[in-house]
Amino acid sequence: MYQGSRREQWGHTANLMALLANCHRDGKRRRRPFDLADFLPADLKPLVRRSSGFRLTASNLHVLKPLFQKKA
Repeated sequence: MYQGSRREQWGHTANLMALLANCHRDGKRRRRPFDLADFLPADLKPLVRRSSGFRLTASNLHVLKPLFQKKA
């Protein structure tokens, strides 16, 4: 019970810290945005899943086009 509560509280705190750090991040000095796992204690990092999506670039942006087109 304690571990679940601790994990939830650190999750909230780490999300806020990542949001604040990304607001003040210099894109030239740090290309990769801060993530939740960057602010978690070492014992909780293995429990966090990284994003399994793919990076959007100009070359693969065509994938989203059908989602936003109006259907006749």
